Amino acid sequence: MLVLLVAAVGSQAKSWKIGPSSVTGMDFACINAAMSSSLVTAGDTLYLDQYYNESQEQTVTKRVVIIGTGYDTSFTDEQVVARLTNSLNLKAANTVVKSVRIDNYIKLWAVNCTIERCYMTGFYVSSVLDTESHLYSCYIAGNVSGYGSSNYSKLDIQNCVILQQVYYLTSSVLNNNVIYYNSGRNKLFTVHQVDNSTITNNYIFGAGSDYYSYSDHWSWEYDLSAEVVGSGSGNTIEHNIFSRSSASYYPNNKFNGTTPTTFFICNGQYSDYYKLNKETGDNPAIGYATDGGDIGCHGGMFGCPSGGRPQYIPYFSKVVVGSRTENGKLPVSVTVKIQDE
Repeated sequence: MLVLLVAAVGSQAKSWKIGPSSVTGMDFACINAAMSSSLVTAGDTLYLDQYYNESQEQTVTKRVVIIGTGYDTSFTDEQVVARLTNSLNLKAANTVVKSVRIDNYIKLWAVNCTIERCYMTGFYVSSVLDTESHLYSCYIAGNVSGYGSSNYSKLDIQNCVILQQVYYLTSSVLNNNVIYYNSGRNKLFTVHQVDNSTITNNYIFGAGSDYYSYSDHWSWEYDLSAEVVGSGSGNTIEHNIFSRSSASYYPNNKFNGTTPTTFFICNGQYSDYYKLNKETGDNPAIGYATDGGDIGCHGGMFGCPSGGRPQYIPYFSKVVVGSRTENGKLPVSVTVKIQDE
């Protein structure tokens, strides 16, 4: 009995703090150091300190949960969030990454990973994977790409803002996203080389300069390339709003060639910029989703939260320390908030 109890206690998942050595209470200086330690095992959680600012490439080789501090610095008086300025490689299956700001790429090498409430400048599948991974409520200031044109990848992408192209996907889900590619160039599509996938409740806007040919396909739209809407592609394309009109090819969608200001409030930071503008009176995105809700990143199951803060984890929003003592005591005022959405 005692042996079994000790074994059970020893197998419990642990939490670790990642941050600079100058900050009291840190367990490891970086993610790589945690991965190299025998103390960190599968199932553990790594909490990134707000002062963690990493310039070296980091690689996750154990099944852990990584939780950052969000990506919008306006949440704190000190204007500081945990940040990685080099790429993050996910090489352990079932890894979870939440609320991390990555001013570079996430590169996926393993199956069944979940990336949620993160900021990144691009997402790439870097290996042949036969099981889908998940992107929920992320702000992606760049491309989302599967492994390659001969090895399409499976991704579940919901409630994200994607500001370039999506391509090389199969048997995937694109649901309640804002995908806006304002390239100013021709021969480019917002969504292309995607097959056997469900594309619903998205705002997809391609701003190429004119109609054009792409490879050996003629484009009907700037939004989706010809092979995506082709009869042999196997895609379900419903309840989206596109920037161009070819209703014969997309009978169960809406079209609006105007700028994003028609749909979104277009102020604030990151995902807040893409909240629906309900003051215009005739916003075609309101109530148009397949579930009767709104299309875009703030509708659906994984509504994009302001700033990417981790859910239900308290944080210091404001700390005020008095400049002099009162009755022998130094006055300190602390404001603690929690992200409940």
